[in-house]
Amino acid sequence: MSTSGPEILFVAGPTGVGKSEIALQLARRLNAAILVMDSMQVYREANIGTSKPSQAEQREIAHGGIDLVDLGDSFDVGAYLKHAALFLDRCSRIGQSVVIVGGTGLYYRALTQGLCEAPAAANELRELLAQMTLEELQKRLAETDPEIVPHLDLKNPRRIARAIEVMETTGISLRKWQQDTRPPLIKSFRAFYIERDKSDLHARINQRVDQMLEAGWIDEVRTLVERHGLDALLNFPAIGYPELAAWLQSNGDLNLVREAIALATRQYAKRQLTWFRRESKLIAVPMAPNELSTAAADRLL
Repeated sequence: MSTSGPEILFVAGPTGVGKSEIALQLARRLNAAILVMDSMQVYREANIGTSKPSQAEQREIAHGGIDLVDLGDSFDVGAYLKHAALFLDRCSRIGQSVVIVGGTGLYYRALTQGLCEAPAAANELRELLAQMTLEELQKRLAETDPEIVPHLDLKNPRRIARAIEVMETTGISLRKWQQDTRPPLIKSFRAFYIERDKSDLHARINQRVDQMLEAGWIDEVRTLVERHGLDALLNFPAIGYPELAAWLQSNGDLNLVREAIALATRQYAKRQLTWFRRESKLIAVPMAPNELSTAAADRLL
């Protein structure tokens, strides 16, 4: 690694892979700040289930990208980029390196390739699409903009809805808007994504769900339901919050809920890996099952 000045270093990867621990080790070695690249950690009060950095970690190292909006508020990649620009500018002014860590591939792509400036849809259309099932959204997209279908994550209803909004609002495909994107916010950087064997990653995900439940996740969800209402939690996009909110009302089998959360998380991790493996500037860093985050950080340095 060059020591001539501050730099920007990405540590990406699927949920549960251990990237946050590696980012902390790198930040300590480099005296760097951390910019979180996670679309769920932007929500205040949702702490345990999103694996947000602890208060002690935040006191030790300056963090950006977390606790930006209230639960239920709208937030998109454009809002994230505005926050990231301010955070990176502050670090640049004092000559501080930044470790950017997270698993939201769209944020990574927007930071390093630029943001598509397609306009927002009318509220009526957005509300209509929000009520549709995944299968209904997939069918409508195929009818509205068939050319974008091979290039989109068809398991992600938010991405599908956005593509439909853009095509039906502007008559121009989201893919065309993306091709006409402005220059990116970050041009000089190094980027890695952390990998583990499938069985190792799945075991870590299962263990992490158990740890979050033991850390008080159910109480956190119960408090959020009391503050914001059941519907807000049932519609919250972070894995586990809707499931636990529904369980609190039914008082069913918690083991089944735990298994459902772990399964959804494993499926999400698979989609994250698929995304990051398509990014040409990311260098894969395989980790052994018992490898410590300190050793992995040493390899990146």
